[in-house]
Amino acid sequence: MPSRKSKPVSIISCLAALMLLFVAAQQPGLKAAELPPPSIKIPPMVPEQSASTFIPSESAPGQGLAVNIIYPAKARYAGGAPVVVVVPGGTGADGLGFSMHAAQAGFVEVRFAFPGGGSPGFASGGSYDFRGPRCQKALRDILLFAMGRKADYQSRTMGDLLPVKVDTANAGMIGWSNGGNIALITLSRYANELSSLKWLAFFESPVGSLFMPPALGGVQDFILNKHYRQGSCATGNCLVDFRKLAYQADAQKSPGAHKRAGEPEVRGVVFFDENKNKIWDETSEFAFPYAAVPTVPKQIYPPAVTGALLRFKIFEKMVPVKKAPPPGEAEEGAEKRKEKEKKGDVQAEKEKEEAPRLELKVVWPEEIATLEESETFFAEEDGSLYLKDVCRKLPHLLVDVFGSRIDHLQAQPDHPHVAFLYNSFLANKIALVRLNPDPLYVSQLSGMSARNFVDNKPNASIDASTIEIFLEPEGFLPDYVFMSAAAAELADRQHTGKLEPNLQAPLVNYSNGAEPSPPARTPSR
Repeated sequence: MPSRKSKPVSIISCLAALMLLFVAAQQPGLKAAELPPPSIKIPPMVPEQSASTFIPSESAPGQGLAVNIIYPAKARYAGGAPVVVVVPGGTGADGLGFSMHAAQAGFVEVRFAFPGGGSPGFASGGSYDFRGPRCQKALRDILLFAMGRKADYQSRTMGDLLPVKVDTANAGMIGWSNGGNIALITLSRYANELSSLKWLAFFESPVGSLFMPPALGGVQDFILNKHYRQGSCATGNCLVDFRKLAYQADAQKSPGAHKRAGEPEVRGVVFFDENKNKIWDETSEFAFPYAAVPTVPKQIYPPAVTGALLRFKIFEKMVPVKKAPPPGEAEEGAEKRKEKEKKGDVQAEKEKEEAPRLELKVVWPEEIATLEESETFFAEEDGSLYLKDVCRKLPHLLVDVFGSRIDHLQAQPDHPHVAFLYNSFLANKIALVRLNPDPLYVSQLSGMSARNFVDNKPNASIDASTIEIFLEPEGFLPDYVFMSAAAAELADRQHTGKLEPNLQAPLVNYSNGAEPSPPARTPSR
């Protein structure tokens, strides 16, 4: 499924420029030459250095797990740099090629490849199981290394590898998009070993089986799932009216998309049949996306969707059934046939007796996973099934849930995944949860006024009907700046022990030492 680790700067810049050109067209006195530069701001950066190694793991026999460590020129604290493990989004095995530039905020950033992932010259051992048990064990071992409780393949700790001090006692994890699901599953299953983890942040994570893939409507859909009840996910119970559910075996949604992802391309569309003609109209009828794995040529729908297919008997049809005659009936039939032979109509009677009976039966298509198969699949993919357990076992965690006004994957206007994830942590009484980082931290990293960004009180309820006002604006900063700000706030709260909701200033003053870019020169007239 599509996953965006950071919204493309070029697209946002183009949109901003187009909007300004529109304004210029409405105001004859404003010339194109007077337009300001694109609005998105890239904060000044210092060069980043890195070290690479392998971490032993039973999930990656042979060389172990490929790890890349980016470290800062100046640690965030006098006692050392806090550590952040970056869990990649999407459904792929490689997380080595993406950086959130946490080193610019004084962090040690740990990137890794799941078993079987990486590049030909630098890859993890083992084979990829699509975020399943092997990947969960791999993430556990990466976190143990980040917390100073596991050494690399040469028995070196992170402190041995890096030229800066490392504060492994202040380690956290950021789940980018789908990475949030395996983060929760791993914490639940290995809570005793990972109890030293201090904080956790999520970037627009689709935690919940209806969100990955986006069964309520995604950014690539022509239309949204209008049978979803707006706001219901905020209560923890996403409500969808499935009464118009239908299936067309010879149709196909987004042809080629799964093939490009290395997944099986399976025909058939599960959709809402608005006009009840049993034919999917792509322009007016919502079709559900499906999950897939290369080893299984089936469409895998969320249990809620698969259960509705079963409940509403979508695959019920008349099928021929030949029943064996009861004992003695065969002999009786033979005698009757002999009598009818004498009367001359034996052929018609024989055809009538041999004609198969028709019965109404559920004939489940081989290309669609059953309810049991769906539940088994999502048990390894859906972090929401484990969230309550994480809060019970690790109640000390400090949590940030990031959401922007234009999501990278979901398209419903009530941002159901954001409200669901935030409220789930709130309801289960985690130590601290906030929706989006404190604007003071975004200001510290970006050099922009804190007034540009939302200021949501930690551990406070949010009104799902007005969720837009709680979400970050688009077009100001790259996503990684917000996530670095989230990590900085959580790590600083852990470092200082201060959890009060209202901050007057960042708890730690930090600058990467980079000089601001000189202002653009105004063209001479």
